[in-house]
Amino acid sequence: MLTPADLEVVERDPALPGLALVLDHDALADRLRAVRPELGLVSARATYVRYKPGTSCLVGYRLELADGEVLAFAKAYRRGDAAKATKARSKGGTAVAAVGDLVMVAHVAGDRDLPAAGGLERAGGRHRRLLRRVLPDAPQCWDAVPRCLRYKPERRWVGVVEHEGEPVALVKAYRRDDLVRAHAGLRFARGISPTTPRLLGVSRRVAALASSWLPGETLSELLARPGGAVPTLEVAGEALAALHAGPPSGLPVATAEDDAGALHSAAEHLSAVAPRLGAAAVALSKSLGSRLVTGAPEAGMARHGDFSPDQVVQGDHGVALLDFDNAEFGDPAADLGQFVASLWAAHLVSTAPGPPAVSAVADFLAGYEAGGGVAIPGRVADHAAAALVRLAVEPFRVRAPDWPARTEALLERAAHLARPTFSSPF
Repeated sequence: MLTPADLEVVERDPALPGLALVLDHDALADRLRAVRPELGLVSARATYVRYKPGTSCLVGYRLELADGEVLAFAKAYRRGDAAKATKARSKGGTAVAAVGDLVMVAHVAGDRDLPAAGGLERAGGRHRRLLRRVLPDAPQCWDAVPRCLRYKPERRWVGVVEHEGEPVALVKAYRRDDLVRAHAGLRFARGISPTTPRLLGVSRRVAALASSWLPGETLSELLARPGGAVPTLEVAGEALAALHAGPPSGLPVATAEDDAGALHSAAEHLSAVAPRLGAAAVALSKSLGSRLVTGAPEAGMARHGDFSPDQVVQGDHGVALLDFDNAEFGDPAADLGQFVASLWAAHLVSTAPGPPAVSAVADFLAGYEAGGGVAIPGRVADHAAAALVRLAVEPFRVRAPDWPARTEALLERAAHLARPTFSSPF
């Protein structure tokens, strides 16, 4: 069932006749049962939305079937794209089903953008060949079926390979163009001092790679427990400073104009989803974007590109940094801002106990400076505000029932951090 806010999104986009269907998990489940009764569908749960107003809407789903759970996605095409929808159905075979006017449902095997994902999910000859390519030195793992941890349809599939009940490797399937960047990120990670995943193997042919598994708890998990994350916050800051000091050779370059452009795009997208809130986001993005460009350092540094508490793991190895798929060369304050924004976002939408966001930010930045990094408060605040604007559409994407209220809270915090006269940004 769609919320009133969801219905407003649908009403504003008549170019996508199937938009309501892909957003409504109950309606989609009913339609899928009608066209594919042999699946034994019990329920469908939407997990993530990627919406391009007037063009398409893709919704990731977890489908509970009579014999277990599968990952899938529903995609609504715009009027005039019937040929594209037909092509997707014909190339996907039994992995794709037409369930409505310009609406397709596919499971992982029907994801043509991720050529390795379908093979990795199912035991068989192809699955074994894929693991041989990305784990050439681990024949004991070639018969294992990776367990999916994360799946963003048409973008990335992530699974863990286990041996004798223990995780030993992380396997990722990409779009072909994205593999190049992810491979460069892992090569960069090899040259920095914090503990990072080791590259175990890569296959350009099927756009997949494997890296070592680093056991432990993420900083996000630690933050959910009162008093357990302060030391890790400080060490995470020190580790990020070491990353920023690493040799950036081979990394793509992100200019200040790129950072501002990403901010503007996020604000415009939010305007299409929630015009009342988007107007404030666009105004904020204009002033912030200008400051991101004019205040950029003359020389950039290596940066993680997507730094958050989810990318920090505390284990027997100490603190490790994860996921270098977006590593790049640019303004290092963007990493600090992204991390600070993630702390505030978790604090604003969660009722779980944990350290106040203000003290968590202070501990993290203290660790960063203890590790030799330089954190300029105003610069970090600008990047944190920009990151919060980019995060503001996430409540809609993850199908939070109260997504307008959550979005508004994120934008209010962004505006607060962006005040140029505010003496203590955090």
